[in-house]
Amino acid sequence: MTGGNESCTAGPTSMSYLTCLTYILEEWTGVEDIGDYLSYAFYILWLLFPLVVVFVLPGVIVILFYVSILWLHIYKRKNEIKEAYSHDAWIGANEMLATLWDGHGRIWHGYELHGVENIPQGPALVVFYHGATPVDYIYFSARLHIMKKRRCRVVADHFVFRLPG
Repeated sequence: MTGGNESCTAGPTSMSYLTCLTYILEEWTGVEDIGDYLSYAFYILWLLFPLVVVFVLPGVIVILFYVSILWLHIYKRKNEIKEAYSHDAWIGANEMLATLWDGHGRIWHGYELHGVENIPQGPALVVFYHGATPVDYIYFSARLHIMKKRRCRVVADHFVFRLPG
């Protein structure tokens, strides 16, 4: 096994870092041809990667829903006294959640909002496709709140209100 002062590049032939790591793992585990096992493990990882991606996105969205609910609950408990003396005690919570969901939309999906200047100052009707989940409405609402400080109301089918949460 290589010592603390010895390196893989020292000696008559230099080798890549991964080759050196393979040799170290072979000596440490006592398994010969560990590179074959590692290549098989990388193949399985590459094969199952789409399944991981399919389950990670809904998991992250559900976690963000629970984080949002927990944040609102903590904010409500913290500001019960302030609410009696202030008419807008929920401004901080709205800003925080809008920033959280806007960040998720930008990082995960590259969500951008174009044409906000075309929305009139008065009432307006925005029609959009929401697919299987109304997450894009959440992204739209969060971005609109950040850019224009406006709130958006929803007209939805009865099915949406039957969803838990």
